[in-house]
Amino acid sequence: MIDDLLDIAEELARRDKGKPRQASLRRAMSSAYYAVFNTLAWMCADTLVGTRIDWEASRVLHRSLDHEAVRRVFQQARDEKFGLVVKQLSPVVLELQEARESADYDPEWSGHSRDEVRILVASARDAVEKIRTLDEKTKRLLAVNLISKPRRASRTQTRISAQ
Repeated sequence: MIDDLLDIAEELARRDKGKPRQASLRRAMSSAYYAVFNTLAWMCADTLVGTRIDWEASRVLHRSLDHEAVRRVFQQARDEKFGLVVKQLSPVVLELQEARESADYDPEWSGHSRDEVRILVASARDAVEKIRTLDEKTKRLLAVNLISKPRRASRTQTRISAQ
């Protein structure tokens, strides 16, 4: 499915001779982002449970990934907490997410040019390949951070950091 989403995004970005239709470019952006999002969701499920081991539990993990968690973790990834590859992926994932949100929800979307969309789709394809080839330790750390919900600091931690 992920490769299909990327193929569809490329096809939509190339579609229409002359000036492309906004709907084609918007859907291309959305499909490119969702290819990355679903790659992360499958990585979480497969790394933490194993899709071949327990499909029911894997499906729950796959469905638990949300867009805010992706934003939070990839903003944190800028400091190499997850390693160099994830740090390099961070701006790409965040840019794709922002472009998808704009394409899907902004009624006055002026959007990106065909060439800009094609570059973002190519970036999404590259990101998918990089996620697929992460080492197991990095996948596990990334998956746990994507699925878990951060807790607020306790009062004790807050007092200690204030001193």
